[in-house]
Amino acid sequence: MAYQTGAAVCPQCGSSADVRTIREFFDTMNAGGVQAFQRFIEQSGGPSAGGDNYNHYNAEGSRSRSRTGRSKKWERAGFAAELLSDPGGAVIGSALGFAGRAIGRGAKKVVNEQVVPAMQARAAQAQTAKAEQQFAQAQADQDAIVARYPELRECRKDQMVFLDGGSRTVPISEIPVTVTLTQADELVARLR
Repeated sequence: MAYQTGAAVCPQCGSSADVRTIREFFDTMNAGGVQAFQRFIEQSGGPSAGGDNYNHYNAEGSRSRSRTGRSKKWERAGFAAELLSDPGGAVIGSALGFAGRAIGRGAKKVVNEQVVPAMQARAAQAQTAKAEQQFAQAQADQDAIVARYPELRECRKDQMVFLDGGSRTVPISEIPVTVTLTQADELVARLR
């Protein structure tokens, strides 16, 4: 890592003790790798932080398993009437109902124990791949920014960025976490 040398003085505090190059600033941000980058993005409300709270598996308007409109009392009365009118059909219908519920419980168990974890693992893999891609893009943008603006500095004490030898500052809080080259151009234009 080739850091620019020379003691730049912060126009805010007048000290060079806590002044770092933009390369050092980016290296500090990237120190934790992809996982730290992903957490940092999520905490700061960055581009991938919008984990939507929409439940994709229970869409609005879908029917739940609850029975509406008929009570157990009505079901028993219907079963009694059916038993009196067609005893064989009622017994078969009842047996099929029990079998259907047992199959439904078994299917639900399989879904909960196998399908849901597999889907969650696949979603986690996709999210990790996306974070790795964003991290690589952020590093490429950072390298381009360092190459284009080697005079860009950061004061850790004042949490400001400035141009070496310049008098204007911009708070770090106003800089996006995943700063692009275009955003860096705008930032440097504000500092000139």
